[in-house]
Amino acid sequence: MIQLIAIDMDGTILSPDHSISAKNKQAILAAQSNGIEVVIATGRSFSEAFGPVRDSGLNLSYICLNGAEVRDDLGELISATHIVEADIKKITSILEAHTIDYQLFIDKLIYTKSIKDQMDTFVQLAKAANQIPPIDKILQEIMERVEQGFIVQLDSFDELINQRGSEIYKVFGTSYNRLQLDNARNALQLLPGLAISSSGAGNLEITDINAQKGIAVEQYAKSKGISMANVMVIGDSYNDLSMMERAGHSVAMGNAPVDIKTACTAITTTNEYDGVGMAIEAILQHQN
Repeated sequence: MIQLIAIDMDGTILSPDHSISAKNKQAILAAQSNGIEVVIATGRSFSEAFGPVRDSGLNLSYICLNGAEVRDDLGELISATHIVEADIKKITSILEAHTIDYQLFIDKLIYTKSIKDQMDTFVQLAKAANQIPPIDKILQEIMERVEQGFIVQLDSFDELINQRGSEIYKVFGTSYNRLQLDNARNALQLLPGLAISSSGAGNLEITDINAQKGIAVEQYAKSKGISMANVMVIGDSYNDLSMMERAGHSVAMGNAPVDIKTACTAITTTNEYDGVGMAIEAILQHQN
């Protein structure tokens, strides 16, 4: 009996145009009306995650930044897991040595050296799902976040790290060079206490070892008195694996890589064709 559903965003609940479809919304509302808790579980920051959910009219809680941050449906902070401050300069030195562009996530803000890096991130995610990126829509979203102050461009991160190094949730590296990414990943994996994952072929997501979706979903379920046997998770990428491995029922999107599909107990349609809604409807039919 499914009592909790945790859903990834990019490539999963979000359509290629970064919206939540009417079918996905209605399926979530049906799940909630049947007493099922529904939570977002994303690599995005809260400010990036909240917009599409708010625009759809849904009321959900949030596991953000791969589990580094958990917020309730009002956006109030429930828990936070930062990267150990002593590791930050080790991480950035490795990324810089391998010519990897990176962003820093602190509280609800994203710090970047280039707004173009933000664009490239979402373009890569779309291409990884074999979809055409909606360039104009992505640029509009990014510029709105810049205007709202959620994305901050800096020439250098040195002062930021010196002043707020203990507050960094996630370091997000991007590159179109697969070899550089692989070499950086291998070097980062030698640092104990870190979780290294990715949401697409062109990025690295670096968090504290305790900041993983699977750990956060398990803790969230426990807080609600729900066994992981009664949890369904839906995702499409490698940063979803930790929750797929722990949940009683795991669903891979049709646009997920083969090894993600292999790791799951079920496969749904792609995010272009309401895969989340289809998966939830199947569960509701089985339980009713």
